[in-house]
Amino acid sequence: MKEQMPTHTKEQAESEASRMRELIEQGEAKDYSSAEKKVEREVVIKEISQKIEEARKNRLIDNEIANLVTDVLKLEGDEAMFANRLLSRGSDPASLELALNGKISEPTIRAHHIGPGSLNNEEKEPWLVLAAASLDENSSADLPPTKKFEQFHQALKWLESATDEEKKEAANKELQKILNIPFEEGEVNGVKMRIYTSDRGFASAYWSGEEYAAVKDGKLIFVGSQGKSLEEIGVKVDKQLSPTFGIIFEK
Repeated sequence: MKEQMPTHTKEQAESEASRMRELIEQGEAKDYSSAEKKVEREVVIKEISQKIEEARKNRLIDNEIANLVTDVLKLEGDEAMFANRLLSRGSDPASLELALNGKISEPTIRAHHIGPGSLNNEEKEPWLVLAAASLDENSSADLPPTKKFEQFHQALKWLESATDEEKKEAANKELQKILNIPFEEGEVNGVKMRIYTSDRGFASAYWSGEEYAAVKDGKLIFVGSQGKSLEEIGVKVDKQLSPTFGIIFEK
């Protein structure tokens, strides 16, 4: 069910209409539809900024974090994604590649959306180099934003100055870490396969030569195959996202 939008007063509606006309006249929006989206975003940013300020005054967050989050709210597109990822996760392949090259490559986007197991042999090593320089999200999740930014700068410096041999060695170490991710041999709906609890489980399985595997996350079991369809391997899922990927809801 969609949330109901708050009812606007006449004054608010008139103010927003005036702001939309202003954006169009100044060339910041090409039509009323795009102007409306910008105004909606400004309203949301204002509301969030007020909550951030309230949290700061109540000492729930410190001044540094409040300022960082407020600055991030003003960003859009890749810049917003970049800042958000740094604040929430620290350095990762996507944020590092964006900082290095000014854009995120299709393989890195794919690895982020559907996992590094989707990478082919040529795409694997460049991603592994970036992953080797990245912050370990699980062990460093509670680091303050300043420490995450510090590690990001260190990772970026290493990527810019490391030799090809050093990068290759780091990629090999990262690959071994992924290949050594623990798993259980089990059955998923009657089909024997490896069952992981890490989100890199599919990469670990596929890069080890396994044709299919499962990743358990809470009450969800994700099942993936790098070749045959789930139907061909005999796994029935509750929600099929593609011929080779689906979700089972634990009963």
